[in-house]
Amino acid sequence: MIRFAFCVHNHQPTGNFHEVFEYAYSHAYLPLLTCLMRHEHVKFAIHNSGILCEWITQHHPEYFEMLREAAARGQAEILTSAYGEPLLSFIPRKDAIDQIRYFNEYLHRLTGQMPKGLWLTERIWEPGLITMLLDSGIEYLLLDDTHFFYAGLDDRDLFSYYVTEEDGRVLKVFPISMKLRYLIPFHPVDETIAFLKETHTTQPGSLKTLADDGEKFGVWPGTYEWVYDKGWLDEFLGRLDAESWIRSVSLRETTEKSPAGRIYLPTSSYEEMGEWVLPPDAGRQYEELKRTVDRKYFHFIHGGYFKNFLRKYPEANAMQKRMIHVSKNIADTMDAKLALWRGQCSCAYWHGIFGGLYLPHLREAIYKNLIEAENHSIREFFTSMDFDADGEPELVFSDRQFFMVMKPRTGSFVEIDDRKGLRNILNYIGRVREKYHEKVSQTSDAGGVRSIHEIAASKDAHLADIIVYDAYPRGFGIDLLFDKPPSLEEFYRGTHGSRPLQYDRHTLHNDKHLSVSFFGGIEKNISLGGTRARTLQITYQGQPTSIGVEFSLGLFDKNLRLNKDKYLRDIQELADLDTLTIMGENISPISFSASENFSLLSYPIETVSSSEGGYEKNFQGFCMLMLFRALPTITIEL
Repeated sequence: MIRFAFCVHNHQPTGNFHEVFEYAYSHAYLPLLTCLMRHEHVKFAIHNSGILCEWITQHHPEYFEMLREAAARGQAEILTSAYGEPLLSFIPRKDAIDQIRYFNEYLHRLTGQMPKGLWLTERIWEPGLITMLLDSGIEYLLLDDTHFFYAGLDDRDLFSYYVTEEDGRVLKVFPISMKLRYLIPFHPVDETIAFLKETHTTQPGSLKTLADDGEKFGVWPGTYEWVYDKGWLDEFLGRLDAESWIRSVSLRETTEKSPAGRIYLPTSSYEEMGEWVLPPDAGRQYEELKRTVDRKYFHFIHGGYFKNFLRKYPEANAMQKRMIHVSKNIADTMDAKLALWRGQCSCAYWHGIFGGLYLPHLREAIYKNLIEAENHSIREFFTSMDFDADGEPELVFSDRQFFMVMKPRTGSFVEIDDRKGLRNILNYIGRVREKYHEKVSQTSDAGGVRSIHEIAASKDAHLADIIVYDAYPRGFGIDLLFDKPPSLEEFYRGTHGSRPLQYDRHTLHNDKHLSVSFFGGIEKNISLGGTRARTLQITYQGQPTSIGVEFSLGLFDKNLRLNKDKYLRDIQELADLDTLTIMGENISPISFSASENFSLLSYPIETVSSSEGGYEKNFQGFCMLMLFRALPTITIEL
């Protein structure tokens, strides 16, 4: 006899498009549940994230009627999580406990079952989570077998769940089989049954657990036809029911039996995550090491630490620190908390095989919810603090109109949140090197159903042409001094050779209103307000010199225009201007005027990222360079 636990995790992130939710529901969530319920002797555990539950409850309430029925007859076990599907180690402990407790009650009302088991987002494990989970009412959770291998165990040891502890308090942990994750549903049913049969022969009574994304059952490329039209899932569930040596079990009933022992698991995630988080060169070395080392030694190779996504992508760090700031200053109301929790959704804070951080609409949704949460209780101030935790202070401003963050060394803005529009207008992401960029020009034959980890095709044959890397971090109001103005090509590729002007010191003129002076080779004064609360004025003083002022903006309206007739998704070069206006269908116009005439260079910020369908181009906003022959005063109407 072998015990088999079948678990699925369904999730769509904050801000994903309605049509994506609908497609996933019709192609995976509903047909998967329907098929499982036809095989009523096959038990399953299921997790639907809070974001997804909100959508299903609104658009397809019949789904939870079905799930309630499956739970009532003992077939379905409901798994919980933090409501907004955050990375638990990325958010404050109090937020995590509040979210889990709230979602437990939510799921109890929705399904009639009070969850005791937890789906850990991306299986990002840190030992410090133990007491937090126990304080949230959690008794057990699922982690990858990789976590157990890192602790020194091997396959022969993974025949049941284990317990781990902190301060004598015990939490139960189940190992997910990586082998099953790669077999199901991509390989013929016979291969999975043969793997289980081998375990039954060598270790009778063992527990094998499959826990993975529900989207692989119909949403991932090629899977709907394979899983449903060709009958893979019906055949697999039928075999589980028919084979007398396989016993379908729930996680909850398994925890009533004795554990395999006690284990202390190191900080880790699944194997692929350890590779994705590494910088490109280290990632290549990691990949090479795995190719040259026998797999039996893999448990000594841990890859990188998940939180280093915050180092790899400064924009992820800025967004996470913005979330931390909101959490510390939030109003004690349910509406504010729910907005914060939606803004803590994990997907936009990192990047692996899915688009994640590279998808502008996901980042927009995070900022929208964070700003909405903070708008319930706005604090007004202008101060210096180490906002992004890089060891150097930033200048942080907040009033009824805006929340802004500035870098004193460059005298530039790195965040401008429009409270009324609920958007960060600097929501761009830089053009950085990715390990997979060297593979972008490669294509591959689909030739059957494959895991997304095996797909490496480019969606566009010309993607390699737009791979350009930024020479320095982006900002709004970066100053560049030129002996010779750059060409449009030099500006686009960052080969003009000029570096951002560095300021030695600064002076804040008020702790309530944005008014600050920066001093270096020249003097730069920035103020917000004047006759209008949404007017930003930048004044330069010093010896007359040629200067370029660079502005990167992260706006994503389809009809983004410059001066009505120029499209900001195109490369532009304009001469002899004294004003310019940025317009779009869903944004208030942003206008720039200057005391000196200027020429303008502009290009779209485009990146190439990895997605479940292959490599793709992303529009990340646009960058403009205003070129002056004398030091100007620039007025910006936000």
